[in-house]
Amino acid sequence: MIGPRDFIAADPRDVAPHLGDDIHLWRLPYRREQGRAPLLSLLAGYLDVDISTLVLREGEHGKPQLHSRDEKTLDLQFNWSHSGDLALVALARDLEIGVDLEQARAGVHVVELAQRFFAAAEAFTLTACGEAERENSFLQLWCAKEAVLKALGRGLAFGLERIEFFLSQSGWQPARFEAEAAEAADWQVIPLCPSPDCAGALAWRGPPRPVRAWAVA
Repeated sequence: MIGPRDFIAADPRDVAPHLGDDIHLWRLPYRREQGRAPLLSLLAGYLDVDISTLVLREGEHGKPQLHSRDEKTLDLQFNWSHSGDLALVALARDLEIGVDLEQARAGVHVVELAQRFFAAAEAFTLTACGEAERENSFLQLWCAKEAVLKALGRGLAFGLERIEFFLSQSGWQPARFEAEAAEAADWQVIPLCPSPDCAGALAWRGPPRPVRAWAVA
């Protein structure tokens, strides 16, 4: 779990040269009226280019992709998510990644949602959870699923129930994925808690990589 205290204040231009084989995870303040401006500003810092040279286009299933006149962008992969007043951005080189962030909301009927959208075993596990922990566990599972789908470049239409997790002492772990998503054992899924009222997840397919968590200074 990467928690609130793991995010170290930094300037993107200072840490960008050290990306290497790591994954960099950024926590940003966010307001809806900003649109994609915070994301573009961060990407421009990593690429050391003027923000005006960057263009985001959506892939076949809606995942934002970076287009630029600068060849520096060729191996830089990213994904982002925002909820409430926070955003998360994950960056890596030569690696498709997905990140998801969800702010806790009152009045969410988590058992009904789980029974509708999740695998039967996942819904059963959530139903058996104590009431105090059920909502957070639901959010963590939802984020884990979304992060995997975003790393795949697919949306919710792929089907949340097609990527199944089991609950361990360290959180939700990949259990059984349908063939289009590759083997569950091929995936790394890291739970995130960027603030006390938010849940999140970071996912990629491939061997483990170090993850360094940063916050805009």
